[in-house]
Amino acid sequence: MDITYPVENVTATDRADLWEQSLKNVCGGFRTISRDWSKFQGNIELRNIGGFDVAGISMNADRVVRSKKQIAESDDKYCFLIMQMQGCALLSQRNNEAFLEPGDMALIDSGYPSEFSYDGFMRQISLHIPRETLQSCLPYHHIEEAKTISGLSGMGAVTKDFLASTYKEAGFIGEEAYPAVRSALLGFLTATLRGDLPTQIMDQKARQLSRIKKIIEQNLTDPDLCPARIARMSGISPRHLHRLFKGEGVSFGEWVRRRRLSEARRQLANKHFLDHSIIQIAFQWGFNDAAHFSRTFRKEFGQSPRDYRRQIRLSEQRL
Repeated sequence: MDITYPVENVTATDRADLWEQSLKNVCGGFRTISRDWSKFQGNIELRNIGGFDVAGISMNADRVVRSKKQIAESDDKYCFLIMQMQGCALLSQRNNEAFLEPGDMALIDSGYPSEFSYDGFMRQISLHIPRETLQSCLPYHHIEEAKTISGLSGMGAVTKDFLASTYKEAGFIGEEAYPAVRSALLGFLTATLRGDLPTQIMDQKARQLSRIKKIIEQNLTDPDLCPARIARMSGISPRHLHRLFKGEGVSFGEWVRRRRLSEARRQLANKHFLDHSIIQIAFQWGFNDAAHFSRTFRKEFGQSPRDYRRQIRLSEQRL
C-alpha cells in the first residue's frame, strides 16, 4: 500500500504546513526550511517491506531539522537508514557528519537532534527500523549515527541494492514473504554495520549474544521458538544460552516476549494493518493464546491491545 502526499498541488501559502504535517505522519516531527515556499516541490511515498515502513522522500528544500522539542512530542524509538538516491546531502547528529552522494547510506537515531542539509533537488529512501531491533543485532548494541556507509562495494553495495529493489517492488511482495525479506534486510544491514565496528569492542560473549539475537529476530514470528532450538541453531548448549542472557539481567523468555510485544504494538499502530484483527497480529508474532497476549500486553504497556489501537486511531483523526 502506497500513501502519497502530492504537496505540489496546493497553494504556496499552505505548502509549508501541509508538507510538515505529511512528513510528521510518516517520519515524526521535523521542521523543513525552504528559502522560497512558492517554488517548493516535494513528494512522500510510504511503503512497507518485510514489516518495516520505508519512506521515499523527494524535495527541493534547503534543510530539515529535528529538535529536542519535536523529539519530546513524537515517537523516538526508531533508527532511520537513509539512502541517497539523487542529489547530495549532509546529515549531522551527535557531533558526527555524513556526506551522502547517490548510493551512500547513513543511520540517524530519532531520539537525538539532527539536521539534514541539501544542495538543490534530492531524493532519498528512509527505512524505519525500531532501535531495539537494530541494537539486538549489533555487539554492545553499538549504533554509530551520521557515519557515511558507502554503497559502492562489499556489503554496503549488497544492502543498497537490496533496499532499492525491495522498495521498488514493495507493492508486489506479499505478507507471506515478509519474514524472509525482514531476515535478509537485517542480515545484510547488520553485516554491513559490523564491518565498521572496532574489533576491540567485540569480545566473544558479545559476539555470541549478538549472533543469537539476530537468529531470534529472524525467527521471532515462529510460535515454536524455544531455548533448545535457538541453542542448537547457535551451536551452543541451552545452559550457556541462558547464562548469556542472564548476564544482561533478563531471561531468554522475557527478552523474546518483549520483542514480540514490541513488534505487535508497532503493527497495531501501523496503517498498513488496519484490516488485521488483534488476534491475527498476536498470532503472527508467535502468541498462540489471545487471552495470554492481552494480559501480557496490558502488563507491559499499561493498556489492552484494543484500547491501544483505539487510542492510536483517535489521535490520527485529530490531526
